[in-house]
Amino acid sequence: MKLLHALDEFYYEQILKNLREMNQNKVYGNLTYNSLLYLEIILYNKNCTASFLADTLHVARSAVTVKVNELVSKGIVTKTPSSTDKRVSYLNVSPEIADDYKQLDQPLNQAIAEIEERFSETEIASFIEMLGIIRKHHQ
Repeated sequence: MKLLHALDEFYYEQILKNLREMNQNKVYGNLTYNSLLYLEIILYNKNCTASFLADTLHVARSAVTVKVNELVSKGIVTKTPSSTDKRVSYLNVSPEIADDYKQLDQPLNQAIAEIEERFSETEIASFIEMLGIIRKHHQ
């Protein structure tokens, strides 16, 4: 159970850290965890649509539309109409917010650099494989 506790603690700390850092920056207008979740999904999924968000989060499309419109009105998310299907709009995190995310990832990048210094490629590959197992069972 030590591994489970460590993973839970890591996830909890990461989410709270991101939420606190984003809410310290008044550009975001005090984001909720729900808004942060939407941002993360949009940021890390190319050609993200409202339908994709609804399917991923298992929520009604209308609820996603309300949240996306809120994020668009705050200037955090942009909508780009599809060139082939005008009924579809692709969602993107605004460039300024994407740049901020890169800054928020700086401590994680430092941790990765330290891991790469301290552990062998084989150990890192094992860790990556372990994370893959967790992802597979967590979907």
